[in-house]
Amino acid sequence: MPLTETRHDEGVPPLITPARPLVGRSAELAALRRRVIDVPTASVTLLGGDAGVGKTRLLAELVAEAERAGAVVLVGHCLELGDSNTPYLPVSELLGRGVRDDPRVADVLSRHLELGPLLPSALRDTADTDAATDPLDLFDAVHAALEDLAASGPVLVVVEDAHWADRSTRELLTFLLGRGFRGPVALVVSYRADDLHRRHPLRPRLAEWSRLPTVERMVLAPMPDADVALLVRVIEPEVTDEEAAGIVARSGGNPFFAEELVAARGCGLPDDLADLLLVRVDALPEDTRRVLRAASVEGRVVDHDLLAEVVDLPRADLEQALRAAVDLHLVEVTGSGAYAFRHALLAEAILDDLLPGERVDLHRRYAEALRDRRGPRASAALAYHARQAGDLALAAQASFRAGKDAMAVGGPADAARHFEDVLVLLAENPALVDDLDADVVEVSLKAGAALLASGDPHRALELFRAQYAGHTGDLQERARLVAAISDAQLYIDQAEPDLALVDEAIGWLDRTDPNKTMAALWANKARMLITVDRFDEATIAATEALGIARDLELADLEADVLMTMARLDDFRGDSEGSLAALRGLIERTAAAGDVQGELRARHQLARVSARADDFSGAVDILADAVSRAAALGVPSDPFAIEARALGAHYAVIVGRWEVADLLLATERLGFPALAESSLDATRITLAALRGDADAVLAMLPDLRSAWPHDMFTTVHSTAAAIDAYAARGDLEGALAVHDEAVTLIGQVWALPVFDARARLSALVLAALADAVVAGADPGPFLDRVARLTDVVATVAARREGQGVEMRAWLRRAEAEAARFAWAGRGPAPVEVTESLAEAAGLFDRLPHPFEAARTRLRLAAALTSRGDRERARTVRGEAADLADRLAWPALLGLAPTRPAGTAHPTTRHTGSAGAASWHTGSAAGAPSDDRPHLTDREREVLALVAQGRTNGEIAAALFISTKTASVHVSNILAKLGVATRTEAAAVALRDDLV
Repeated sequence: MPLTETRHDEGVPPLITPARPLVGRSAELAALRRRVIDVPTASVTLLGGDAGVGKTRLLAELVAEAERAGAVVLVGHCLELGDSNTPYLPVSELLGRGVRDDPRVADVLSRHLELGPLLPSALRDTADTDAATDPLDLFDAVHAALEDLAASGPVLVVVEDAHWADRSTRELLTFLLGRGFRGPVALVVSYRADDLHRRHPLRPRLAEWSRLPTVERMVLAPMPDADVALLVRVIEPEVTDEEAAGIVARSGGNPFFAEELVAARGCGLPDDLADLLLVRVDALPEDTRRVLRAASVEGRVVDHDLLAEVVDLPRADLEQALRAAVDLHLVEVTGSGAYAFRHALLAEAILDDLLPGERVDLHRRYAEALRDRRGPRASAALAYHARQAGDLALAAQASFRAGKDAMAVGGPADAARHFEDVLVLLAENPALVDDLDADVVEVSLKAGAALLASGDPHRALELFRAQYAGHTGDLQERARLVAAISDAQLYIDQAEPDLALVDEAIGWLDRTDPNKTMAALWANKARMLITVDRFDEATIAATEALGIARDLELADLEADVLMTMARLDDFRGDSEGSLAALRGLIERTAAAGDVQGELRARHQLARVSARADDFSGAVDILADAVSRAAALGVPSDPFAIEARALGAHYAVIVGRWEVADLLLATERLGFPALAESSLDATRITLAALRGDADAVLAMLPDLRSAWPHDMFTTVHSTAAAIDAYAARGDLEGALAVHDEAVTLIGQVWALPVFDARARLSALVLAALADAVVAGADPGPFLDRVARLTDVVATVAARREGQGVEMRAWLRRAEAEAARFAWAGRGPAPVEVTESLAEAAGLFDRLPHPFEAARTRLRLAAALTSRGDRERARTVRGEAADLADRLAWPALLGLAPTRPAGTAHPTTRHTGSAGAASWHTGSAAGAPSDDRPHLTDREREVLALVAQGRTNGEIAAALFISTKTASVHVSNILAKLGVATRTEAAAVALRDDLV
């Protein structure tokens, strides 16, 4: 008889019952006890440490104490399954064990039927895995179930080995941590710190989670030698002093290594850990080694029934072999009767020691044993073993099933990977399609839909196009592919959408028998026509789509078309009607559970608000959209990513930089590279406005690679780069980056003239004007200024009904051209002061406080040249007031506003290459005789600079980050008008500033 009968889906790592006292972790256990047992409150602990350092042993002690205290204890493990990881695997395990072992859990889960898909297959009814499950339902249900459990007492939830967590599990944890709990739910998440390389997907999550107020991060350091020596004595009292000293020295403070060294002492072990682990295995009977080799191919955990099918041994011999492994503590029996290697490193070492033929044969045996099993984990495991065994037909079938299972439980990123695995297999062997329950088009559409849902529309578009290029079959199928292509193009705002292709696809279909594909094509055509300003034709297409959607009762598509019509109302001048319609659609889609539709409606509402020059309102709408996407469990939805990028951009414009920082704080959440670049476009803009030219130019090369794919990224990173080069006095660099971007946009998007050229031209003209006002020869730049002026005039002429932002940049460009012509010789012409004043007023109306302040500083310099010093002081004071309102009060080199009756200090200018000139413009303005105003914090930093402290030492002394210290130092150098820290120290001592 097996030790315990179990199904494969219930196989879980062991809940270890401590067999001996805990050694060396009393402080950590006490800290966990306080949060979980002694004073039970809602809390989160992130428990990190290297492999073998003692995380599992510490948690086993905590679990045992929590159970003795009467708490509900739920434990789940993340497993390493390569590319076949299953969504929500640890959640499925902890819920399954809870239902089986604790009546309180079973009672609560009986009231949360939404959690059915997460239960192991043996504990739930068979469900249609094709039916997609909204992640919000799962997330809310998990949260609500834990709150219900906490209503009657403390709850301890342990998720082990989160470095192996699938993306869906990471997003669920983010949701739970962000929402928090009212009741005493203590969540402990462990992970291997040494596995978290720079690009590991858990790394940014940990940084995000650690910022939450209820989260504590505990990292287990190597144990001190004295504790390791005590552990050695506890394990083996008969060990000699010499042996103990050798084990302590070789273990490096790792208790697992120490335990293994104790167990294998006297065997002449090599230093390599894998060899060390295998020494104990090599000493076992052949049957036991055979069983362990087979178990290692399945991973860390294998259930009895599955192992019995794979290993060709009589039942009695199998149980004897397992007993030997259990007695030697190489494997543990789990609560459900499965077997788990006591440490994952042991399984890895045994697996690596297999011969290639042995490994393939064992994978084949597992695939055969798993062929008829059902459930998300079984599907993913079958796909993995079939691929490794070379059974491509079975691998394709299992991967397709695993993709559908992943979508059913709200894991689109995992689903996309499985579906793409199927496409790779079909491409290598087209005959495999005969054994599949779908054709290539169906798999492609499912893969693309999963990619879109996971926030990777560019990859989805590539996939659809590749499939269409090779398709020669049914026209209905080709039309479905065209609808998918046009959908992906709209997600990425492709400049030249394939309208002709869409029209051709519509022509393939029978107008007398409309279907969903036809409705989608008309709807996409309407949106595409809007992008090329063909509004009347767009209305006709939208009307066609709306009629079909209503006839076929396609509610989601109907809402999508109504959003398009609302945008058309806006373009026709009825912004109020458009806003009202979109607000209604937000309510409608939210009530219907149309997640994608709701996020698009919120995004469109913000775009209409921005077109009405309500940028601050648009920020609020987009920030709400980002929060809503997080709450719905879809932070990677394309409209959620776009809302984050656009919301941060608008927040920068209106001076709400703290909001921009918040929206950009989670930029590395596993977003695809091109989606990440749209966020980087705003990060580089913020770096530019904050005066960090080094950061701007360091970010520029990576952003350049995204330029051919995203015009938003191109325009905003170019603007930041122009300012950065100008700040360094590198006019050639500023001109070159401008020309490169303009040329590329003309080639890729066929736009030789576009609205944003007004802004880019104004920035280049400003850099050239600053240079000539500071004394540079204008001759080499005369032709360039003339061409830029012509471009500005063309932009002004082609765009009727200009918004405030467009007019502000047009006036600013005209003013900078006039400043260049003036060149600081004699009094500034009236046209200079008038155009600068008008531009400043327009920037006020947006509002765009940074550009309003920067324009005023140029105006003040021009007024000073005309002898109007009183008005110049007033204008400088207005600029200082605006600087006060921004997140960085030292911006523009100005002091905070002073009490009435006191003069506003001005910036010490250092010429076109100086850091201050980037923000203040020409050096033509008369500097104040006042000493530069430093904040209290800046005086503290300057005092440490004068002592020769580094930025890191300053940060440690003042309990701030090194980056913040660096920013303070940069601001101080700008205010003092010096280039080095040594000069700053000298000025500080000379002027008694510290």
